[in-house]
Amino acid sequence: MSSLRLVRLGPEHADALLAGQDAQLAREIVGREWDRARLEEFLERVARWREDGPLREFAALDAATGALRGGGGLNTLAPGLEPGQAMLTYWLLAAHRGRGLGGELGAALVERARRWGELRELVLLIAPENGASRAVARGLGAARVGDGTRHPADARREVERWVLPLR
Repeated sequence: MSSLRLVRLGPEHADALLAGQDAQLAREIVGREWDRARLEEFLERVARWREDGPLREFAALDAATGALRGGGGLNTLAPGLEPGQAMLTYWLLAAHRGRGLGGELGAALVERARRWGELRELVLLIAPENGASRAVARGLGAARVGDGTRHPADARREVERWVLPLR
């Protein structure tokens, strides 16, 4: 039985996300820490996205308590994607890293992507120094491909491109 439950990310997750973010999460997700105004604007926008649309963002909640542990997304509109691909992202709040939740979260998102139907593979962009994310990607069956590319939130940083076949 899974210790995490995925739900749509929305405004109700703002307080927990603000309280649990750290510099590492900020660097990987948006390049800087969220402030309340920017986060609330983003979460309001996310709440309006169609559940079956090209952008899907999820909150990963503790299955027993409902507390926010992390989240992730599936995005078919990200730059550099081909038809049949989606960008896979996952993140954990600082207090919940190092407990094996990354693999569980990644697997839950991959299962969602498989149920989506039309996807043939997932693309992950991982900072070379993010060993935990690389381990999660390997555990999911993803492999690094090609040379580095630029981080979508910070063009000064290079990231590795990983691909996970779904079929």
